[in-house]
Amino acid sequence: MESAKILYTNATGVQVLTDFITDLSDNTHIEASTLIIGVGPQSDGAPAHNAILHLVEEYSATQVAELDSDVLFDMSTERPQVLLDESSQRKIEWPQASFWYLEKKNMGSKLRDSIPDVGTSNILFFTSPEPQFHWKRIADAIIKVTDRLEISTVILLSSFDGPVPYHQESPILVTSTAAESDSENPAHDLAQNIATRVSGNFTLPRYQGGATFTMALGTLLRDAGLQITTINAIAPFYVQEHGSPHAIDGLIGAFDALYGVETNRAEIKQEKEELEARLEDARTNDSTFDTFITALESQYVAWQENFVATEESELSTEDIIADVEALFEPEDTSNT
Repeated sequence: MESAKILYTNATGVQVLTDFITDLSDNTHIEASTLIIGVGPQSDGAPAHNAILHLVEEYSATQVAELDSDVLFDMSTERPQVLLDESSQRKIEWPQASFWYLEKKNMGSKLRDSIPDVGTSNILFFTSPEPQFHWKRIADAIIKVTDRLEISTVILLSSFDGPVPYHQESPILVTSTAAESDSENPAHDLAQNIATRVSGNFTLPRYQGGATFTMALGTLLRDAGLQITTINAIAPFYVQEHGSPHAIDGLIGAFDALYGVETNRAEIKQEKEELEARLEDARTNDSTFDTFITALESQYVAWQENFVATEESELSTEDIIADVEALFEPEDTSNT
């Protein structure tokens, strides 16, 4: 394999890779069994991106490489952040597409017995804002990394909006990218085992339409022969919070259940509780919103059961929204 082409080494010693040739031959200390990917900030990705950033910070993961952000992002869309240092001087925080290495010793001594193909070994993370360009080349870069490190299992983190009451935990839905007809594909067993471990529901994807980066990446990695499982957290659709704390909390909770650890989530829990308090106040002061939440609660259980139990959901998010909206329509008094 061709060696990595190093664009430059940044101030912290992290290699910035260009041309998407990401042979990590200079990082021979990496021994990982699983690659976990979370990409944002599109609606499905912000919680996944933020969840991984939280994990790498909490467990002191090591950044081992990053892809060249100049060719991945439209900076007028994924804008760099302006920050002030201690001297009130401006500095720019550029979007990063980074690989992080987490050794199991950093997670303490509570790691669970291994799930086949996931194990209790070290973890490689990849996280990034959702890139505007070069999706296929990014997938090729990730495939080269998995080949180099002999990783065959990839877990994608994702989220989507659904009719979830704000005081409920985000439901976890686990999907496999293997074909439904390929019942003996080990990817199905892996996804089902993960679903059981994280107390989630297992299903096959049914969505058709415009693809997110995570969807496209999962398909490209599957076609390269990797076992792909997606862990989805479902967030309240009526709460327009960038990086839903419900979904972030749900994804980190799934990680904890999978690896048998207890990640510190105090700040996320606090943000979630503050949001729920605001929504509770809104419910108290707004009868329309209270009626909406009451209707949502009454149909939530049925939606959850039908979402995973039928090939075509009998009670979709659109159905619930329509039912709730019907409550607010004025009565027809023309015949009275």
